[in-house]
Amino acid sequence: MWLVEAARRAYRLLRPNQRNALAVALLLAGHDRWPRTIDAWGEQRVLVLSPHPDDEAIGCAGAVLSHVAAGAAVHVVQVSDGAQGDRRLHDPALPAAARTLLRDELVAARRNEAQAWADQAGVRGVRFLGLPDGHVQPAADAVARLAAWLNELQPELVYLPFVMDLLEDHWQTARLFNAAIQRCGAWRERLVVRAYEVWAPVPANRVADITAHAARKRELLSLYATQLRDVDYRRAIEGLNTYRSMLLAPTGVGQAEAFVESHLRGWLDLVARAARPPRRLAPETV
Repeated sequence: MWLVEAARRAYRLLRPNQRNALAVALLLAGHDRWPRTIDAWGEQRVLVLSPHPDDEAIGCAGAVLSHVAAGAAVHVVQVSDGAQGDRRLHDPALPAAARTLLRDELVAARRNEAQAWADQAGVRGVRFLGLPDGHVQPAADAVARLAAWLNELQPELVYLPFVMDLLEDHWQTARLFNAAIQRCGAWRERLVVRAYEVWAPVPANRVADITAHAARKRELLSLYATQLRDVDYRRAIEGLNTYRSMLLAPTGVGQAEAFVESHLRGWLDLVARAARPPRRLAPETV
């Protein structure tokens, strides 16, 4: 018991972002078990939540292509406008007028890239919430719009970033989804959530063999030219997917994507626990 209490005390002393990541690791039941391979792609209605235009192409494109090949209707919701996705915007020497023009051009370009990616991946439709990049929040209007789309599409499976992914917009996308799904009808009780990785590896309980789609995933990611200008995501994600192939049998062959899968109630509880503020420790008495 003393070990449990010591762990609790250490947990409460962590900063919120550290606490979220640790909470996830501690709360996942069976997180240290070998992930189960996704062998069937039978869902007919699939929704992908992408915090920024390109996250869907990075985190779960292989899975999307597998769903499309199996005949599913896949829809994508782009949550933010992607207005901060260019390093030139963060140059303090850039004049204000030039910064505004560059930002406007970037938003339009990323929207076009996201539409092109969806079209060429065989996605049925892509929708744009248009929330400000870097400031995604579960605000009332955004929650209402996403809830309306969820009720319209009634997906059987939702992909979104895992709660320990490093960018704040990714974490806020999880909070946005949680707020919206609780406004939905009884269909939500059958929903499965599958969380993908972009900026931080997940404690995976599911793994998908995407070897057959790996070349196509890389090719489609090339459509995001604005994002490849600063970071070679193709090389980085190929490395991640190669690493994840160790979870396949035989290990270390081909390419794989890793996920955390949960029924809806488990996912809602996980996000709620990760967001819980720390308790204040009573002053130590001497």
